[in-house]
Amino acid sequence: MSNDPGFSDFFYSAPDGLKLHARIYGEANSGSWPVVCLPGLTRNARDFHELALYLSTHAATPRKVIAFDYRGRGQSAYDPDAKNYNVGVEAGDILAGLTALNIGEAAFICT
Repeated sequence: MSNDPGFSDFFYSAPDGLKLHARIYGEANSGSWPVVCLPGLTRNARDFHELALYLSTHAATPRKVIAFDYRGRGQSAYDPDAKNYNVGVEAGDILAGLTALNIGEAAFICT
């Protein structure tokens, strides 16, 4: 049994400085857009593990897959300010992660 989980952990800072997390699967492929996975309310990046493994290792079209943990979920830090748990702030968090990864275009999967 391998100790390789199939992904690497990526930590970055939100615009307000909060430490956030994403899982990165696979390598960048110049011919294919990366796939960004966004979990539903109260969910986290682990929900996409099987799908991300499949997409990142597909024989014909492997994709880089990024599965984000929103603030206060998964391995992202908890924000004590409840007003920051809103779509606008969390969208900014995702954009900050995409910018840090130098991703300008992507396919999105959301639950």
